[in-house]
Amino acid sequence: METSRLPQSNADALPPPGAAAVRLLASEGSVPPLTAFRTPLPPAPNRAASRQLSLPLLSRAAPGLDAPALSLASCLAEALDARWQSYSEQLCLCRKGCSEEAVHELRVATRRLIAQLTLLGCIVRVPALDKARRVLKRRLVALGDLRDTHVQRTFISQASARFPELGLLRKELERRERRLVKVAAAKVGSCKTRKLERWLDAVRGDVAAQTRGSRGQTDLASAVLRATADAFAQAVQRRQAIDLADMRTIHQTRVAFKRFRYMVESLSPDVTGLNRRDLRGLAYYQRKMGIIQDLEVLRACVTKHVQENDGAEALLRPFERYLRRRRARALRSFLKTADRLFSFWPPAGLSAPGELAVTRNAA
Repeated sequence: METSRLPQSNADALPPPGAAAVRLLASEGSVPPLTAFRTPLPPAPNRAASRQLSLPLLSRAAPGLDAPALSLASCLAEALDARWQSYSEQLCLCRKGCSEEAVHELRVATRRLIAQLTLLGCIVRVPALDKARRVLKRRLVALGDLRDTHVQRTFISQASARFPELGLLRKELERRERRLVKVAAAKVGSCKTRKLERWLDAVRGDVAAQTRGSRGQTDLASAVLRATADAFAQAVQRRQAIDLADMRTIHQTRVAFKRFRYMVESLSPDVTGLNRRDLRGLAYYQRKMGIIQDLEVLRACVTKHVQENDGAEALLRPFERYLRRRRARALRSFLKTADRLFSFWPPAGLSAPGELAVTRNAA
């Protein structure tokens, strides 16, 4: 899908907040100037310079041999195996008990496996890949309500010492959690793995067949990095569409960025040039948006509780003010570094054939 390039001036940076967002930020103190939310963006990557790049994997190959392609394919296959193993382990742990940690880790493992399949989808066109991805997405959605309730219950329980009036809401969330745990346990218990494993074996076999054929190292690396760049372009597009009057746009940016991050993490540093510190930077950037999303989930929970219980509005007013302050701080913290996204790809250490560093869909 075609996406616009990175903005070249501050005029195209983060859109100004709407009236609702201004009131939110102003709820405790003055609103930071809008210029604080806009930083000069880096210049577009130099295409001429990018053509001079070459893959380290390619340089290790003897002329005429396709061993690096097999090496890259092995790297992708190993990443798929590792993510399948992680998913299987987390599924077993969740079957023993749908605790907050077990559910969260299973959802993370599911997202990572989906991202790996998305990456491999740029190399192979096997029906098993799409089937596996659809099944995994359904399983991910099935645990969404329980995960949200876990977040709400944990936060409310911790805040109850400071706000005793949250007792009724806490009990309501505990009841909801028990009900959703039973539903989730039934769904997790019915999850079959043999069919998924057969589909992943078919994907792995097709990847191997591609590398044994005419597709060489440059073509394989080009397809892999192009998929990664496309995922990054989607995150950029979401970032440019952020509207401070609609917090859902930040969550949408987070979802797109998470997909990009998981794809990058599955690739060898020899391909991406990213070290552990770089990857931690991606996780830290994502976490800032995650905090905002958790606070949005909490706000929606409190709003629903107030609507359904007479007298709760006046009782929970102090906590709602506290929640707004927390959300405003989290929002300001994210906005200060929101434009760091543009520096994540292509990384300075990326080695790729010329057309890989900048694709028609990448910023």
